[in-house]
Amino acid sequence: MKEVEVIKADEDEDIVFDPEGFFVIFLKGGEIVVEHYLNVNKGGDLEVETGSLCTVVKGKSAKAICDTIVRKKMVSRLDHASYLGRELQKEEIALKDDLEYVQCESIYYEH
Repeated sequence: MKEVEVIKADEDEDIVFDPEGFFVIFLKGGEIVVEHYLNVNKGGDLEVETGSLCTVVKGKSAKAICDTIVRKKMVSRLDHASYLGRELQKEEIALKDDLEYVQCESIYYEH
C-alpha cells in the first residue's frame, strides 16, 4: 500500500492582491451583498490604494455567490477564492442565525 504524505497545516502571513480586484461583503435587506472592486494601483505595483466599484452580486447562498464569482471570472487566485468561500459561508451562517457579520472577523454566538 502506498504511503500517504501527511502535511502539518500552517497559515500564510503574506497578502497577495488579486489582479482581478477585491470584494466587500455585508448583509443588507436579508441578503448577502458582495461588492466587487477593480484595483487602482499606486505607481504601477500591486499595492492597492483604493478600488473602483465594478459589480454587485446578491443572494442568500454562499455557494450560489461563489459559483457566480467564479463563473464571471471575478477572481483569479486560488487563495483569494478560498478566502471568499470562507467569508461567504460565515455570512450565510450569520444570515440564517441572525448574527452580526464583520468581514475578516470570527462569528461569535452569545450564550
